[in-house]
Amino acid sequence: MNNLPRLCWTVSACLGLAGMVWGMQMAGSEDHSNLAAHAHLNLLGWVSLALYGTYYRLIGLTRSIVASIQVACAIVGSVVMGIGIAIAHQGGTEAFAITGSLLTLVAGVLFVVITFQRPLRINTVN
Repeated sequence: MNNLPRLCWTVSACLGLAGMVWGMQMAGSEDHSNLAAHAHLNLLGWVSLALYGTYYRLIGLTRSIVASIQVACAIVGSVVMGIGIAIAHQGGTEAFAITGSLLTLVAGVLFVVITFQRPLRINTVN
């Protein structure tokens, strides 16, 4: 991955659109039983990935093995968790939700590590 901000923003936009379509489907069917799954997909997939991409762009990070792993965990974790919550809510296994949660947690921990290694420095004019 040679342009992490772009990858984050592109996947974020796709997951945001998927979340919007899913929300419209729930509204149209008047079945909001997957509200939690929909919310997790939007928050983790759309918002978090957009924020990761913005941070990476602001610090000028376009390539990094650790950041690439972080982004991969965030993407896969968001999708797997959203689907997993829907499966669990319908009476299926919680394994996918748990796996997605763990991947998302790994992404969060790696992001914290990256922010300590490469802090955001904003020059201000007084």
